[in-house]
Amino acid sequence: MKKQSEITYEKIKSLEIQGAMNVAKSALIALSKDIIAFPDENPEKFLEILSSARPNEPMLRNMLRLFLSESKGLSGEAQLRDLANSILEDIEKGEKKIYSLGAELIHDGMKVFTHCHSSTAVGVLKEAKNQGKKFVVFTTETRPRYQGRITARELNNAGIEVFHMVDSAAKYAIDGADIFIFGADSILPSGYLINKVGTGIFCVVASRYDVPTYCATHTMKIVQDKIDEAVEERDPKEVWADAPPNVKIKNPAFDKVHLKYITAFITEKGLLKDILS
Repeated sequence: MKKQSEITYEKIKSLEIQGAMNVAKSALIALSKDIIAFPDENPEKFLEILSSARPNEPMLRNMLRLFLSESKGLSGEAQLRDLANSILEDIEKGEKKIYSLGAELIHDGMKVFTHCHSSTAVGVLKEAKNQGKKFVVFTTETRPRYQGRITARELNNAGIEVFHMVDSAAKYAIDGADIFIFGADSILPSGYLINKVGTGIFCVVASRYDVPTYCATHTMKIVQDKIDEAVEERDPKEVWADAPPNVKIKNPAFDKVHLKYITAFITEKGLLKDILS
């Protein structure tokens, strides 16, 4: 019988579960279930399996480490479940604060640009819509896995006007946009953030056109256990399945973006210019 950590690992790797917040929540639930179901096994093994699914997402590691630390001394299924639920509730409260704070930046008539799929950024825009604000959002395909379609679908379902485009048409939307808002997979102590590939060049273009650039993220995404991280490289076949044999395919999953390009971070602790201070 497969353990929950193994099942969740496969779902994260295949992007069936995606988005840093969703990944972290799913992993925490899997870890707690495996600790309860297999009390004689080392929980560090479950943590390592889950963490390896997304090496560029510290929220995953930080949340699991927090659970293991606070679970010491606890006994019984009920106590472990209560701890997992408590951590999830705290994270969700933080997310709601981010939604509310971010929605204050959205005004009637705005042209919003976003990239990839971030449940946090989407939450900000849905909250602005719930407040009765009327605005349009330009979304990118986000090749090669098309996560931008998830964003477009969710915003459309929320009644928000959406314009969807190929990634290479982004300049069309950024030129004249009122705000660029996106999420983050991690914040590095070295002064960079990591987010979906394409974010870096879009930040540079936004800077060129004086478009305010906001990153909506929980501070638990700050990397605590290292200074820097390598960018995950995914399967070349995602880009070109039948490429000629001598054509070498690059498929970086993420960009490193210097924090100088970020106007401010929308966090559960407030609007922060310097998230590392």
